[in-house]
Amino acid sequence: MVSGVKLTKHDKQKWQFDIIPKSWHKRRARRPEPTPISVAIPDFKRLDQSFCNMQVTFTDGSEKTFYSRVIYNALTDSWTVDGMHVSVKVIAQ
Repeated sequence: MVSGVKLTKHDKQKWQFDIIPKSWHKRRARRPEPTPISVAIPDFKRLDQSFCNMQVTFTDGSEKTFYSRVIYNALTDSWTVDGMHVSVKVIAQ
Protein backbone atom coordinates (compact mmCIF):
# COMPACT_ATOMS: atom_id res chain seq x y z
CA MET A 1 0.00 0.00 0.00
CA VAL A 2 1.09 3.52 -0.77
CA SER A 3 -0.40 6.32 1.34
CA GLY A 4 -3.43 4.20 2.20
CA VAL A 5 -4.22 3.42 -1.45
CA LYS A 6 -4.13 -0.15 -2.74
CA LEU A 7 -2.03 -0.73 -5.83
CA THR A 8 -3.93 -2.29 -8.71
CA LYS A 9 -2.63 -4.59 -11.42
CA HIS A 10 -2.16 -1.44 -13.56
CA ASP A 11 0.38 -0.09 -11.08
CA LYS A 12 2.58 -3.18 -11.43
CA GLN A 13 2.86 -3.02 -15.21
CA LYS A 14 5.46 -1.24 -17.30
CA TRP A 15 4.68 2.24 -18.52
CA GLN A 16 5.66 4.22 -21.61
CA PHE A 17 6.20 7.94 -21.51
CA ASP A 18 5.52 10.28 -24.45
CA ILE A 19 7.50 13.55 -24.22
CA ILE A 20 5.38 16.72 -24.46
CA PRO A 21 7.29 19.39 -26.45
CA LYS A 22 7.83 22.68 -24.63
CA SER A 23 8.99 26.02 -25.98
CA TRP A 24 9.98 28.96 -23.81
CA HIS A 25 10.80 31.35 -26.67
CA LYS A 26 7.73 33.54 -26.01
CA ARG A 27 8.99 34.30 -22.51
CA ARG A 28 12.74 34.31 -23.06
CA ALA A 29 15.23 35.17 -25.76
CA ARG A 30 15.52 32.31 -28.25
CA ARG A 31 18.74 30.34 -27.90
CA PRO A 32 19.68 26.83 -28.90
CA GLU A 33 18.81 24.40 -26.13
CA PRO A 34 19.12 20.62 -26.11
CA THR A 35 15.83 18.77 -26.48
CA PRO A 36 14.89 15.66 -24.50
CA ILE A 37 15.12 12.40 -26.43
CA SER A 38 14.41 9.77 -23.77
CA VAL A 39 12.81 9.60 -20.34
CA ALA A 40 12.90 6.97 -17.60
CA ILE A 41 10.93 7.09 -14.35
CA PRO A 42 11.94 4.05 -12.28
CA ASP A 43 9.93 5.02 -9.17
CA PHE A 44 6.68 5.96 -11.01
CA LYS A 45 3.42 5.13 -9.24
CA ARG A 46 0.06 6.00 -10.75
CA LEU A 47 -1.09 8.00 -7.74
CA ASP A 48 -2.39 11.56 -8.18
CA GLN A 49 -0.16 14.31 -6.74
CA SER A 50 2.63 11.87 -5.86
CA PHE A 51 6.30 12.63 -6.55
CA CYS A 52 8.93 10.71 -8.51
CA ASN A 53 12.36 11.20 -10.10
CA MET A 54 12.41 11.67 -13.89
CA GLN A 55 15.71 10.76 -15.57
CA VAL A 56 16.04 12.60 -18.90
CA THR A 57 18.61 12.23 -21.70
CA PHE A 58 19.06 15.21 -24.05
CA THR A 59 20.25 15.52 -27.66
CA ASP A 60 23.65 16.84 -26.55
CA GLY A 61 24.26 13.65 -24.52
CA SER A 62 23.68 15.24 -21.13
CA GLU A 63 21.53 13.53 -18.51
CA LYS A 64 19.51 15.21 -15.77
CA THR A 65 17.20 14.05 -13.03
CA PHE A 66 14.13 16.14 -12.19
CA TYR A 67 11.96 15.85 -9.08
CA SER A 68 8.54 15.51 -10.72
CA ARG A 69 4.85 15.41 -9.86
CA VAL A 70 2.32 12.85 -11.13
CA ILE A 71 -0.92 14.54 -12.23
CA TYR A 72 -4.28 12.98 -13.10
CA ASN A 73 -6.70 14.94 -15.30
CA ALA A 74 -10.24 13.69 -14.57
CA LEU A 75 -11.71 15.59 -17.56
CA THR A 76 -9.54 13.82 -20.13
CA ASP A 77 -8.91 10.70 -18.03
CA SER A 78 -5.16 11.06 -18.65
CA TRP A 79 -2.00 10.94 -16.57
CA THR A 80 1.03 13.20 -16.94
CA VAL A 81 4.31 13.61 -15.11
CA ASP A 82 5.54 17.21 -14.87
CA GLY A 83 9.19 17.90 -14.16
CA MET A 84 8.89 21.62 -15.04
CA HIS A 85 11.61 21.45 -17.74
CA VAL A 86 10.25 18.21 -19.21
CA SER A 87 6.71 16.82 -19.11
CA VAL A 88 5.46 13.46 -20.35
CA LYS A 89 2.15 11.73 -21.03
CA VAL A 90 1.78 8.34 -19.39
CA ILE A 91 0.81 5.49 -21.72
CA ALA A 92 0.01 1.98 -20.46
CA GLN A 93 1.89 -0.77 -22.26
